[in-house]
Amino acid sequence: MDIYQLKYLVAIIESDYNISSAAKKLHVSQPALTQVIKKFETDEKIDLFIRQQGRLAGLTPQGESFYTNALNVIYHHERMMKELREHSTKARGKIRIGIPPLVLTVLFTDILSKLVISNPDIQFDIIEEGAFELQRLLRLQEIDFAVILQPTDLNSMHFKEEVIFVEEVCCFLSKDHTLAKIKNTMDWHDLKDQNLAIFSSTFMIHHQLMRKFESLNIVPKIALMSTSWDFLLESTLNSDFITVFPGPIRNHIVKDRIKEMKFTVPMPWKVVLTYPNKSHYSRIETYTRDSIYHYFQSNRPILPIQ
Repeated sequence: MDIYQLKYLVAIIESDYNISSAAKKLHVSQPALTQVIKKFETDEKIDLFIRQQGRLAGLTPQGESFYTNALNVIYHHERMMKELREHSTKARGKIRIGIPPLVLTVLFTDILSKLVISNPDIQFDIIEEGAFELQRLLRLQEIDFAVILQPTDLNSMHFKEEVIFVEEVCCFLSKDHTLAKIKNTMDWHDLKDQNLAIFSSTFMIHHQLMRKFESLNIVPKIALMSTSWDFLLESTLNSDFITVFPGPIRNHIVKDRIKEMKFTVPMPWKVVLTYPNKSHYSRIETYTRDSIYHYFQSNRPILPIQ
């Protein structure tokens, strides 16, 4: 029995043993399908099906075992052929990557442009959302990768996480702010009575800050929340607002007007690349994962897919 005949057998079983229905799905004649099954049972001297009044009604114990093995053979055959086709043709396709706006701005501007330029036949779709929405999209398989912060809410049995970047969060405030004039580092308790301008609750960093304040018994004085990092920075220029951002934002600030202050007790900002845990990844998925990981971890340049 070849792979096509195995598929005939599976189609009959999945059509509730209705040969006519299976024949229509397979685009073969009913007599031809009946002949395939009869010939196999005769040649192998085995009954795969239980028959009642000349009709197929179920599987014999041998048929049950054969069906299970047939599914396994078909799965591995299709996987083998898929991998073969991937490596025998020019890589084309689409990859969907979810990235929070802040992470996109401070970390991914350079690498994404290089991925796109190096691979004109691959479409890179970037979905900008907060971490919670990206985790939801990842679970629904609506994106292939998500770049989010640790800790995540993803089940380690179903999703992989690879740390690609580690920094610490820092305070950013006007150089005219009182604390900016008298201190070079910030203690968490220094923020107790300060007007804070922070990200809204759709961002993971918001919840990390709230947990930090709670652990120190600090009730933060939140004056402003927004989803726009540049607006939050601008809000500190002509006010006493203080905002808390990951350190890499320093590359996007007006340094002569805003002061960066690190915390005496650092809070890490860990960025992870997350994706489904599965037995097989397409050629484009493997390329994207490896390119992003090694770009950040070992400074490896972005090369075209091979």
